[in-house]
Amino acid sequence: MNTTNPFKQQGEWYRGNTHSHSTESDGQLSVSDRFSAYRDAGYDFLVLTDHRKVNDVEPYSTSDFLAISGSEVHPSNPYGGGTYHFVAINIHEPVNCAKMHPNAVLENIKEQGGEAVLCHPYWCGHTISDYLPLRNYFAVEVYNDTCMGIGKGFSEQAWDDLLDRGGPVLGIASDDAHGTEHDCFHGWINVKAEELTVDNIMESLRTGAFYSTLGPEIIDLDLTDNVVSVKCSEARSICFKSDCTRGKYIQAPEGELLTEASYSVPESAKYVRVEITDTVGKKAWSNPFFF
Repeated sequence: MNTTNPFKQQGEWYRGNTHSHSTESDGQLSVSDRFSAYRDAGYDFLVLTDHRKVNDVEPYSTSDFLAISGSEVHPSNPYGGGTYHFVAINIHEPVNCAKMHPNAVLENIKEQGGEAVLCHPYWCGHTISDYLPLRNYFAVEVYNDTCMGIGKGFSEQAWDDLLDRGGPVLGIASDDAHGTEHDCFHGWINVKAEELTVDNIMESLRTGAFYSTLGPEIIDLDLTDNVVSVKCSEARSICFKSDCTRGKYIQAPEGELLTEASYSVPESAKYVRVEITDTVGKKAWSNPFFF
C-alpha cells in the first residue's frame, strides 16, 4: 500500500461519509432525501451503501456535491465468526454475495473499480481470526456511529490488531446513517483531493490522503527524520499509536490543553498513527505512517 501525507500535498479538503442507507434497504429516508440531508449539513460527498443493492445516484450530484454509488454486502464467514459486513465504495453492479466466498466478493469489488471497507468489527464480534484470511480491502471502520446505540462504535483495537498482524490498512470513521439524527453527521472523513470528482476522491482514499474525525481537527502532520509531529485543535490528549508495546501517550496538564506534540519513532516500528481526543471525548484519527 502506497500512502501519501495529505497535509503535504496539493488540493482541497472535502468532507464526506462512506456508509449510509435509504429506504431502498433499512434506512428511514429516501435516496433523494438522504443525499439532500448530507448536502444541507455541509458535506461535500456521500456514499450510499444500501444492503445488497446498488442505487443509481448520478442525478444527485451537483457542482458542489458528489453522490457516490456503493453497497453493503454480506458474504458468509467460513472462518468461524458471524456474517461479514463490507462497505463497497464506487461499485455499479450488485454483488451476489450470498453465493460467493468473501475473498471473491472483495475481488469483485476491486474489479468494478471500487474499494472495500471492513465494517464495525466490534459490533460484528469479529476478531483477527476472521480478518487475516481476507484480501483486497483497503480500510476498516475505526468508528461507526450507528453502533454507538449499543456502545460498540469504536473499533480501534481491531484496527491495531490488523496493523500489527495483518499489514497496512487505513481507518475510516463513518455514520452508517439509517435514521435522521441519532446516527447522522457524527463521524466523517476529511479527504484531500485535487477536485471533487469520483476519480479524485477514490484516488485519495486508496492512497490514504484523508483523516477521520468526530469533530477535532488535525491541522498538520509531519514525518521528518523519524519524528512524527502533529498540530491540532485543542485536545485533552494526543496519542501516537504504534505496533505492540511502542507508542506515546501525552495528556495535557490540569487546566491546560494541547495543540501539538511529537514522537521519535523507534527504528523497529512498523507504523505510527495519531489519535486526538478533545475535552468532551471526541476523537480524530490520522492514517498511519508505514515503515
